[in-house]
Amino acid sequence: MYSIERYDASCHEEAWNSFVAKSKNGTFLFDRNYMDYHQDRFTDHSLMCYFKDHLYAILPANEKGETIFSHQGLTYGGLIMDERATAENIISLFRQINNYYRQHGFQHMVYRPTPWIYHNLPAEEDIYAIFHACNAKLTAKEISTTIMAGRPMKWSTLRTRCANKARKNEVTVHQSDDLGAFWNILSNNLTNKYQVKPVHTLHEIRLLQSRFPNNIRLTGAFLHGEMIGGILLYHTKQVVHSQYIAANDLGKELGAIDLIMHEILHQEKMEQTYFDFGKSTEAHGTVLNENLIHQKEGFGGRAVCYDTYEWEL
Repeated sequence: MYSIERYDASCHEEAWNSFVAKSKNGTFLFDRNYMDYHQDRFTDHSLMCYFKDHLYAILPANEKGETIFSHQGLTYGGLIMDERATAENIISLFRQINNYYRQHGFQHMVYRPTPWIYHNLPAEEDIYAIFHACNAKLTAKEISTTIMAGRPMKWSTLRTRCANKARKNEVTVHQSDDLGAFWNILSNNLTNKYQVKPVHTLHEIRLLQSRFPNNIRLTGAFLHGEMIGGILLYHTKQVVHSQYIAANDLGKELGAIDLIMHEILHQEKMEQTYFDFGKSTEAHGTVLNENLIHQKEGFGGRAVCYDTYEWEL
């Protein structure tokens, strides 16, 4: 009934990207022009899953030792499905996916499904299937903070006051192509506070932005023409996601990020249903950054969870 093939860029790339674009739970992060920017860091073992000779689902995945991950290079992943996918068929498909990987010598699966806010249609057949057919166990639950555009909650007094402060000090907000200036602010913040670098290099983010100019956009805050803060936004069909947020010392003092958020939520008239700040947790969700999530909740955001499941093949 099903046939499964390992993804091969030489013959599958066009079909893969076309499927992502019309799937019920795919985003541009699964497009191979995005996924493969860091292909040298991972050994890809993605799957093309056919039902009666029709491409029915794809699984972005990489291998590491005896474990399959879906996918370590992405914020979220899981099975990407055709809108015709049904619960019964996806259960059967996961049994066959398990058999495929087991026959190729793998013993363990780590699975991170796409959070429901990114779905174009209801698409949690995979979550039920891995419970029903795979005996999957929840191993991580990380909390993100999300605003529903059609029903925004009232901002906290502090967030409102900071946005007003930025406005009174003549901070302006607009879209910008100056990724270099923003990366300088972002890199300095991460180095000084956490001794780490951004996940993407400046070269990588420029490359991705050139490939997906409508999906990857920078909104900056400026004082007398100089960038003092910014938010790099990932636009999908259902969600605007803040991939990176950063302000320099002056930007923090003047409330630059607060003014950017006000402009995004109230002036740009978001076409998407949700604004997602991303996770505020570490160590598989066991450590909560209370200051960070408090700031996000001050903008009216509330919880959406990103989960990880594991099972033996």
